[in-house]
Amino acid sequence: MARTDGNDLGYDTIAACGNNATILHWIRNNGTVDDGKLLLLDAGVEDDTLYTADVTRTFPVNGKFTEVQAKVYNAVLEAADAAFAVAKPGRKFHELHDAAMEVLAHRLEEWGLLPVSAEVSLTIEGGQHRRWMPHGTSHHLGLDVHDCAQAKAELYMWAELEPGMVFTIEPALYFKEEDMSIPEEYRGIGIRLEDDVLCTEDGNVNLSAALPRTVEGIEEWMAKLAK
Repeated sequence: MARTDGNDLGYDTIAACGNNATILHWIRNNGTVDDGKLLLLDAGVEDDTLYTADVTRTFPVNGKFTEVQAKVYNAVLEAADAAFAVAKPGRKFHELHDAAMEVLAHRLEEWGLLPVSAEVSLTIEGGQHRRWMPHGTSHHLGLDVHDCAQAKAELYMWAELEPGMVFTIEPALYFKEEDMSIPEEYRGIGIRLEDDVLCTEDGNVNLSAALPRTVEGIEEWMAKLAK
């Protein structure tokens, strides 16, 4: 579709199953797709206008999330929704990340994974939750998949959102198989949820809303594909 309906791929596709999904920018796209594991797919089409999309969804290979997978996925979804809630004109760009991290830190504390309280982890001196969410929640999107990534802080992270801006919202949690600091049930789970967002005069529009975002929506969509 990228080549027939668009100009080409917007960037190298990331297709990562199981523990590979815990590695950022996994573009080897090798390994097996195994029953019971999750597949993280990060892909975007460059339109004929040369503007690119950047979308990520995480799917259960067998069509059904396990209880732990669903719990982690719902935490990431909650973090994304928190970022959407502040994605409006006048808010600072960094507030998207702050809102998402507030959710994830409290969920990690609730699950007993944080070695400190969420409040301590969310301080500048803390950051313990970043062990499992090491990247930013958003980046601007345009002619480059990471547009304006080298802009000065005052014009980027500390700038106010304005109507017409397009950016991603992409919180995640990555629990590596080799991470002995967490219970075994979490290891090998990598989940990212990424949407493309247009800032409008009175809020925002999710440009990738046609793709399912919830546990139930993804399972229903996969069930239809399997028929």
